[in-house]
Amino acid sequence: MPRGNLICLSVMFVFSLMCYQVGAHGKYALIFREAMSRIVAEYIRPVDEETLFNAAMTGMTSPLDQNSAYIPTFDTFRRELEQEFGGIGIAVELKEDTEEMTVVTPLAGTPAYEAGVQAGDVILAIDNQEVEADKYLDAVERLRGPIGSEVTLTVRQLGSDEPKEITIRRDTIRVSSVLGDSHIGEGQWKFTLDSHPRIGLIRIETFGDHTAEEFKAALAEIDGKVDGLIIDLRNNAGGYLDSAVDVVDLFLDEGMIVSTRTRDFQVRYSRTASPRTTVVSPNLPVVVLSNRFSASASEIVAAALQDHGRATVVGERSFGKGTVQSVRPLDGDRRAIKITTATYHRASGENIHRFPDYEAE
Repeated sequence: MPRGNLICLSVMFVFSLMCYQVGAHGKYALIFREAMSRIVAEYIRPVDEETLFNAAMTGMTSPLDQNSAYIPTFDTFRRELEQEFGGIGIAVELKEDTEEMTVVTPLAGTPAYEAGVQAGDVILAIDNQEVEADKYLDAVERLRGPIGSEVTLTVRQLGSDEPKEITIRRDTIRVSSVLGDSHIGEGQWKFTLDSHPRIGLIRIETFGDHTAEEFKAALAEIDGKVDGLIIDLRNNAGGYLDSAVDVVDLFLDEGMIVSTRTRDFQVRYSRTASPRTTVVSPNLPVVVLSNRFSASASEIVAAALQDHGRATVVGERSFGKGTVQSVRPLDGDRRAIKITTATYHRASGENIHRFPDYEAE
């Protein structure tokens, strides 16, 4: 066969194979597109395509497991874990009895604090747009914005019936993930018990970008001043695995901290302790507080310290979430999916998490 004909046949074969692959993978996409078009055109009430798309993505991830999910606003999700965002520095809540957005507290040193926003203030409008109870989350999001931009709040302050406008310039807001036993003002915490000053207490709310450095700073404040340490992980739902590992590494100078395995039982990630990062004396007694809402990264910390005999775990049985979620950005980082891709294995080798129909080796 002439060489030119052979090359032509090879090219046709590769092209046909590519078309087959596209057709096989595109079958369901075509069906999805057809279903969406029919709903948009024929459903009894108007519905937009983005609403249907978000519902379909949620439906696709929900049967996987309780920790996999579709993330329609990836920026918001990322800001919460990174612990920093452009905002004004207030904690708010929707009062059940009045259905009003109410300031719980302004964070010390933030733009809202400096502008005179007070705990108990009711936010009636944001940039002249009324705050509605059924759109509360949208209102919370409107408080955030580009650093340096301004936002005007219409508030009703305690002891006054007259609305007042307060204009605030947004800045970088850093949310602390490490707290103490009592708040002593200006964003500072006391890391010893009032009733037992020789006992330290450090509470970790979540494991974010800055948790390990915040925890290390708290340790420095009580170094040499305490006879024992309590690490409070109650209600801590997790966060970044690396952050949790870095906290454990402050206590251990050797040994496995955690490993993860994929669905074919291959070790994908493992971390061992390093003597270079150890800052806590091995003679300091440590207790870890846990409850049924302690999950994921917080369980890694408790398990590692327990397996190495470095801490005693006290409280309730923890949640039991030993799976790793990977966040995969979509649509130019505007959306994302969070899917379970591996399982945690503690220092002892045991798997923290087991699916109902699956047991890891």
